[in-house]
Amino acid sequence: MQPGLSLKELERKAFRSTYQDGLWDIYYGVIVICMSFFVYRPASGYSPLNIVLAMILIGSAYALFWAGKKFIILPRMGQVRFGPQRRKRKRTLVLVISLIVFIQVVFLIFQLLAWATPGLGAKLEGFLPDRTRTDLLVASVGASLVGPSMVVVAYFTDFPRGYFIAVLIALAVFLMIYLNQPIYPIVIGGLIALPGIILLVRFLQTHPLPPREASGG
Repeated sequence: MQPGLSLKELERKAFRSTYQDGLWDIYYGVIVICMSFFVYRPASGYSPLNIVLAMILIGSAYALFWAGKKFIILPRMGQVRFGPQRRKRKRTLVLVISLIVFIQVVFLIFQLLAWATPGLGAKLEGFLPDRTRTDLLVASVGASLVGPSMVVVAYFTDFPRGYFIAVLIALAVFLMIYLNQPIYPIVIGGLIALPGIILLVRFLQTHPLPPREASGG
């Protein structure tokens, strides 16, 4: 039994080592910064341009993440394949996250419609006449959806720093919706990305390219 447990622990250690390049931290930090453009409601009214700009930035962030993994990390670490148990956890994660994302999308669409449609917004304010209470409720619900979903991701992917990132993301969502000030998620996104940048620099220092790749041969 002990050899099996040791092998399992060895696989977990190897899996967690994939997070030591810091790219996931940087990616999550950029996503939080993108969120500031997506959720911000200017005084002139919510604009679909917010969504377009946020989607472009999120797509660019993922492209940079993918390029970093492919052209920086993979040449130094190689390709690792994990066992069926790890792949099962990944499939379970996909199902759980799909459900959470669906709920979040429904909530977000409803929220955007309320902001963009004066009539719907007026009906909602009939239930909660105090605008401050309305914003507080929406901010609390948004944070309670985003934070736990990140906790689920951290658990299923054995990403210990993910729990800390989950708290920061939930805080960013709450402050962005409640105070409607982009500076808060931008600062929080920077706090998430900064450790990733430090890890990436350290990774590049401790994992130089093998001689063949380094010489371009």
